[in-house]
Amino acid sequence: MPVISWIPNQNIEYDNIFDKLREQQYQDKSHRYWSNYNKDHFSDTILHSMYFNDNNEIELCSTISKRSCWPENVYRILNRTWKVTNRKTILRQVSKSMGETTINQIQWLKDNTNCKLYFVSRQTDNWVNWVIDSFKNDYGIEFLSTKNKYLTCPNECDDTCWQHIIYNGDTSILENWKNK
Repeated sequence: MPVISWIPNQNIEYDNIFDKLREQQYQDKSHRYWSNYNKDHFSDTILHSMYFNDNNEIELCSTISKRSCWPENVYRILNRTWKVTNRKTILRQVSKSMGETTINQIQWLKDNTNCKLYFVSRQTDNWVNWVIDSFKNDYGIEFLSTKNKYLTCPNECDDTCWQHIIYNGDTSILENWKNK
């Protein structure tokens, strides 16, 4: 299987590889979100994932996270995602690495948690429609969206903590999630 996922601190070998790649991403100041890869930003991570391409090279790293500022049983998939290789900046569809990692993370949530809703978020809204269409058409994964921005980190005064989401799960949960 091209995706390997594990709970942090339960596989030292994978933890070390993941952390080395995370540190490289953090040190790459040319990336506009380089600061997101500071080790402190991984404290709410419940799962790490690495996607291996056909050459057995790690192409993508990602996490699932859980935060107290979200309703109960809500998880963010594809959190702290970065591409180690294949760093195309203009995409017309969700990449194979992203699609297969998403499938793996959703299945892990189903098998290991009482997940009621999972989501992906970004600060901008120009990604929502094409990502929803690409996930549905290419991977059979259904996501919904709203016009609202949801609180994705604890600091309500920080504009970057209010983000657009695509989600799958119990829509009634959104009523209990701070949004604007």
